[in-house]
Amino acid sequence: MANLVEREGEQIQASLEKKAECILENHGFNTDGLLTDQEKVFKSIDRSEVTLDHKVVCHMIEELNKGKEKEKHIDMSELHETFEDSSAIKANISIDDVCCKKQKAEGRKKGSSPKEKREMVNNTVAHIQNKEAKTYTFNTSTVSQMMTIVLAFLVSNGLLSLPGSLVFFTDGARDLRGAIQDIFCFIPFKIILDWFHLKKKCKDLLSMAISGKQVKNQILTDLLSWLWLGKVHRAIKVLQDVSQDQIKNTKELHNLINYLDRNSSCIPCYALRKKLGLRISSNPVEKANDLVVSSRQKHNGMSWSADGSTSLATLTTVRRNSEDQNWLLNHNIRFQFDAAAQKSAA
Repeated sequence: MANLVEREGEQIQASLEKKAECILENHGFNTDGLLTDQEKVFKSIDRSEVTLDHKVVCHMIEELNKGKEKEKHIDMSELHETFEDSSAIKANISIDDVCCKKQKAEGRKKGSSPKEKREMVNNTVAHIQNKEAKTYTFNTSTVSQMMTIVLAFLVSNGLLSLPGSLVFFTDGARDLRGAIQDIFCFIPFKIILDWFHLKKKCKDLLSMAISGKQVKNQILTDLLSWLWLGKVHRAIKVLQDVSQDQIKNTKELHNLINYLDRNSSCIPCYALRKKLGLRISSNPVEKANDLVVSSRQKHNGMSWSADGSTSLATLTTVRRNSEDQNWLLNHNIRFQFDAAAQKSAA
């Protein structure tokens, strides 16, 4: 059974990669997703960005500012981001890594520590949603593979020819952000740091950095209140003002400050985005992570080979995309949104 899963998963991955390469080469890109024919690409894409009416945004800001102290007011002139019109976007794309325990090549060595760090197997999962709420899910073993497949899918489905931006939701990982910037530099896009991951990162690092649960919770509350408003500089000041007697690990505190500073351009005013009805979270990819990898592979006592984990996750995405019958009968992946096949839970 394991051999069957690995063989089938590897065949699907090979088919997807070949299809992606053909699509990219036929549309002015090389197999790594980089531009080779700028004139050809620019003729077939729409580089305009469609944003919400300025008056609508200002009205929502006024409503949010009512009854709040002045320092917590949202100032339009301080906002670094634009606010996309959700009815005119190319796609919302959520990308995240999910890890599970790696199988040991051999049994535990005699005398080895039971607390030794366990190697992990990595899967990168992407959830693509167009403005009509049609979805498609991909799984790959690396971020670079995912970028080329996502680009090919967007090209194949004509999404790059639509007006509006691409909106990426990530966890703030440097390699992922760098890969997005390298591949999609020719077209308007924005990267948003998922609110769920931002909260979790702050909570985890503060737990390691601050002494005392009550003190840590108070700092966390203050920190998140500023981040919710997109005021990263004020959030960083909260951390810089922590007294020395409250710090148990200076390194972790600096790690959090550096994380916020590094991702400041990807931290929007979440309060305003929510008020405008725009997404602030990569919940769809978190759900996809659970369906594609976690629900099957992350249980007590389970461990996986890299090939086995990726292959099983790949088979799951084929079923989630309603591509299973087509693959079994024709050994082909349509690589297209299919409205009739969209599951109500997607």
